[in-house]
Parts: sequence; structure tokens; C-alpha cells
Amino acid sequence: MKLSVDRQEKKGMFGGAYYETTVKVTLTPEEEQVARKQNIMNIPLIGDGNVQSDETTKLLHLCNRTRLSLADLKSGITATAKGNQLGMLGWFEDEIRSQCKNVKSNIETDGAFSQGGQSYEEEI
Repeated sequence: MKLSVDRQEKKGMFGGAYYETTVKVTLTPEEEQVARKQNIMNIPLIGDGNVQSDETTKLLHLCNRTRLSLADLKSGITATAKGNQLGMLGWFEDEIRSQCKNVKSNIETDGAFSQGGQSYEEEI
């Protein structure tokens, strides 16, 4: 899984600046196959559709969506904010990164089980 983040400062129509972050996730064919098998491509990673929740409100403001799934991230998502809202773009990127790590872990764990199982010992 590869997470690509493209940050751009743009000029507004009336001379002010705004900021865009475009995020895209690229899955290997094997990762996508496991994600589809586990039915996690369309499960919301961020946002729950409840417009009263803080997370959903931020998503609505940044990218006009109430939830983001792995399928959305695979297609690519663009979030936009004004200068005084850069912290929200930081939150957006951090949240996506965190959720992608969770998905990656899920996919890797599935791989261990689908190969006939795996045993290990660990000193704690």
C-alpha cells in the first residue's frame, strides 16, 4: 500500500491563498484482493455520515463528504482549506495515514492466516 499526498498552495479568485491536499492510496493487486475479500473497500474509514459528529463536520468542510472509504482514497480525494484552517488539513492527513496503517495491518494479518496459519513466540 502506498499513500501519496500532494500539497499545493493556490491563489484564489480575489488574490487570497488557499491550500489543497490531494490524497491517493495505491494498493497492490494482492492487497486489493484481500481488501475486497474482507469487504473493507467501502467501509467508512473516516466519518460516519452523522452530520452532528465533529469528524463528519470537518470532512464536510474540507472535501464535501460525510465519510471516506478505501475505495474513495483509491480514486483520490482533494481537501481544501483557507490559511487559518491549515490545522484541519493536518488532521485530515494524519487521520488518513492512521487509518491506512490499520488497513495495512489488517491485510497483513489476513495474509498470515490465509497461508495456512503462523505461529510465533515473543519475549515480553
